[in-house]
Amino acid sequence: MLNRLIVFFITVSAATAQITDSPLISEILKNFKPEFPNIFSAPDQYKLQIIYTQVNRDRNNVPELETHTYRLKPREYFYPASTIKFPIAVLAMEKLNSIENVDQYTSLNILTEIPGLEGVLEDKTSRTGLPSIAHYIHKLFVVSDNDASNRLYEFLGRDYLHQRLWDLGYTETRIRHRLDIALSKKQNRYTSPFRFFHDGSIIYEQPSQKAKIDLDVNYNDYLIGKAHMKNGNRIEQPFDFSKKNFMSLMEQQYFLIQVMFPETAPEDKQLNLTEDDYKFLYGKMSLLPRESKYPLYEDNDHYYDGYCKFFMFGDTKERIPDHIRIYNKVGLAHGFLVDNAYVVDVKNKVEFFLSAVLYVNQNEILNDNTYEYNEISIPFLAALGNAVYRFELKRVKDVLPDLTRFEIGNK
Repeated sequence: MLNRLIVFFITVSAATAQITDSPLISEILKNFKPEFPNIFSAPDQYKLQIIYTQVNRDRNNVPELETHTYRLKPREYFYPASTIKFPIAVLAMEKLNSIENVDQYTSLNILTEIPGLEGVLEDKTSRTGLPSIAHYIHKLFVVSDNDASNRLYEFLGRDYLHQRLWDLGYTETRIRHRLDIALSKKQNRYTSPFRFFHDGSIIYEQPSQKAKIDLDVNYNDYLIGKAHMKNGNRIEQPFDFSKKNFMSLMEQQYFLIQVMFPETAPEDKQLNLTEDDYKFLYGKMSLLPRESKYPLYEDNDHYYDGYCKFFMFGDTKERIPDHIRIYNKVGLAHGFLVDNAYVVDVKNKVEFFLSAVLYVNQNEILNDNTYEYNEISIPFLAALGNAVYRFELKRVKDVLPDLTRFEIGNK
């Protein structure tokens, strides 16, 4: 029943231009609509989409999901920014299980072979001083480190990454390029060679790879804005996102549900992850900067608790209470703000999935670094998270959830 519910939701959503808004989520939004009159009077302008999934448990603690949406448009383009790091991290973890004698802690080197791509021989921020898949995943989640994500993208290779996503059912997703480094389309097809080693001996080598799969455009409205900046010059044309990454909000939330509740996926769509793998991922996904030891993030004014937790806490530098854990991945770039989260309150027996995207760019110029994140979108996502959380606190459940599985993980 549960598997059919989720698959049906994905199939219908992908084939429909717009889903009817849920009366329940519309009711929740009423509580804070007066705070954001411009957004709710012109949601198309702000490209707002919201998916809220309730979790109910039976007497065996098996989850049953009920999804509610607001302005869901699965093929309307938005730039996913760092949210695409989530499937990259999970699939990198999964790929390790196909390599003998290598795990997430195995030390590695990345060689310099492809022009424009730099290798890596050490990582002074890790406990050992050497790079590893575990350390890259750690940095990717705790502070959304771009280089860490790029290295995992290289480990996977673009063809492997997409074929695996498509095999799992995420057929609309396109991850075409690395983040925060200027590379050509050709360079983003290539990866650098990897070497994994133990006690000075090489135990696995992965050669450079070249992506061959063409990633066609599969979404609408990828020309955004009225102008954009390029090399310091203003170009009087919309910015073309057709060669950029894309992962719909719907596929983002379903991938999160699959990771948090592996039992909900059909048997032929299961991730090849062990229980220890999931525990490792949960620990990293919910970890706060102040809880990290390697690296040690000492600048609390910059790396505050809500730094990568936009729902509920993005607009405050106050500490997140210990009984609340947020398993998520955020994204912020080109005026788009995205959060995809599973929120757990072990004290009050609250759990829910919430995903949202919002676009803020009042001057309609892309790449000028003038966006209203702090003024509009971050406060909005914080308010949205709190509105859903307050609703969940009051929601009556037949069976209270056992949330011991989602305890604070390793650091």
